[in-house]
Amino acid sequence: MTKNDKFISRDDLISLGFKKTVATAYIHQARELLVSRGFTAYDRNRLMIVPKTIINEILAVEL
Repeated sequence: MTKNDKFISRDDLISLGFKKTVATAYIHQARELLVSRGFTAYDRNRLMIVPKTIINEILAVEL
């Protein structure tokens, strides 16, 4: 896991057992959700880290 427990990266999701393509898709979906909510800093293709709360919201599971 990343040093900051408020954020989660694609590699963190992979280490939790998700396949690389699935982890990438979740990060992409989370970034799209954040941008739609006005967080334009997440509108970058290579950004592979997002707030853990958004991933929890997408998966409906507490990580």
